[in-house]
Amino acid sequence: MEAREIFELIVKADEKLKYATEDKAGTRARQARQLLEQAKEEAAAIDNQALIEQADRRLADLEDLPR
Repeated sequence: MEAREIFELIVKADEKLKYATEDKAGTRARQARQLLEQAKEEAAAIDNQALIEQADRRLADLEDLPR
């Protein structure tokens, strides 16, 4: 996977959260987590530290969200 595609996964994760309705927030958070974990794995596969850090930051932000 190319860096651009990995970045698109991160953007998709952000959009899942941004546009989640209250009743779908939990589902969207799980989907976002899956996308971010995939992005992190793919970034590690191409040794792109910047994208790994971006995914890590967003995963940490996800942990801080109210459940």
